[in-house]
Amino acid sequence: MAPGRRPRGIDWWALSRCLGCLQAGVSLVLPKMEAGSADHRMEGSFGKVLMDARRAAEPAEPTAGIPASRPWGTDLIVGDISAVGNFASEAGLEAFSLGESVCNIGSQNASWEHGTPQHPIAGQNMFRLKSGRFEQIGQAWVFHEFVALAQNLCGCTCNGQGGNMLGAGCSNPHTSGYLGLQENLGPKSEINAFAGTLPFPPSNPSFSGPVARRLQVKISDLDPAQNGGGLYFVEVQYVAAEDSAAGHRDNNASYRPANISGSGTTWNATLTGSTQREKPAIRAWKDHDPGAVETDVKISGEGLLILAAKVTDLGDGFWHYEYALQNLNSDRSAGSFSIPVSPYAIVQNIGFNDVDYHSGEPYDGTDWTVTRGQDALTWSTIPFEVNPDANALRWGTLYNFRFDANVPPGTTDATIGLFKPGTPLSVSAETVGPGRVVAPTLSVAGVVLLTGLLFAVGALLLRVRRA
Repeated sequence: MAPGRRPRGIDWWALSRCLGCLQAGVSLVLPKMEAGSADHRMEGSFGKVLMDARRAAEPAEPTAGIPASRPWGTDLIVGDISAVGNFASEAGLEAFSLGESVCNIGSQNASWEHGTPQHPIAGQNMFRLKSGRFEQIGQAWVFHEFVALAQNLCGCTCNGQGGNMLGAGCSNPHTSGYLGLQENLGPKSEINAFAGTLPFPPSNPSFSGPVARRLQVKISDLDPAQNGGGLYFVEVQYVAAEDSAAGHRDNNASYRPANISGSGTTWNATLTGSTQREKPAIRAWKDHDPGAVETDVKISGEGLLILAAKVTDLGDGFWHYEYALQNLNSDRSAGSFSIPVSPYAIVQNIGFNDVDYHSGEPYDGTDWTVTRGQDALTWSTIPFEVNPDANALRWGTLYNFRFDANVPPGTTDATIGLFKPGTPLSVSAETVGPGRVVAPTLSVAGVVLLTGLLFAVGALLLRVRRA
């Protein structure tokens, strides 16, 4: 069978619902597999999906509960990131998927209707902290929810409602196999993460191979012999219209540390530590490096951006300035990033980093250009008016900006220009940056000395001319 092809005659959505029944407790005896084993890396088999369902039926460990006073309305959080699925690599790319449980800690049921747009989606991302830089190294297409169970992972008294809704206080688990089902992954570009809206059915272009649509990461970012190494983190983020309407869109992402192992073209990820609930991955930088500085940037009437920064003294009269900007859920997106820099400062080693889109997403991946103005250093992408599909910093992604300067740090205001038209045109964020440099001035004595020198030089030139 060709890679990515589904056997004819199978109703895959009906199958998914049956697997939901298996998760709910129908007895099925199947052998267990460890993530990363040879069997677990097999592609597209019906038995593999059933085995994932068997694993999901295992009871969750008890966890700390949510306070009894629940937020009004629907409030979805990622209660746990529980597993990593490892798939075969292709063309220098590894592919992963994440097992997770989503909790509705709100006071109202959440719609879970797969046949309509009234269902949540889940994004999957991977990040790395290395040498004082926090970067996003991979992302997946989004997973479309289809049926809800009624479990109680978050300990806030599930009301027992499942199926086409996730009851108040209830949780819904998924194995990594579910979030790795390529047929159920849709384009990230179709989601408005601020409003929580999405088209249905999602676009479904043809695909092939083991890495398509999944959480793709370059092997060079995993292999220590290339550009790998450091601390790794995975993140799951939920988006839903009811959740956004209730004003609870900013707590929908959670992260967890991961370990990377392997060699050659086979690399595996395994989880370590614990899930950091309601924390997007960028929070991991400050959690693991107290020298990092964080700033939440709320766009008026719109989404949330999070800026993190760190300054390192290089010991040679220069300082390294490192910035990471994550767009959690802004649909307007970011189109430029500017840091004040004195015209008298020496600036070098200017850099930019982004994360690749893939599998047919429409965005232009051209790197942002940088310009040195009179009093600022500015990175920017192509304007929306020129190319609406330019490489803006869109929801669920993180970009980096960096440079060295011979000016010690101080408090400054970064300016983030918004990509899509609207008001405001930009937002500011207090952070760290090069301090002010005062233009060179002369004292009174210096002015007198300079005047005397100029007079002497003039007199000398006059004598030479007369001679």
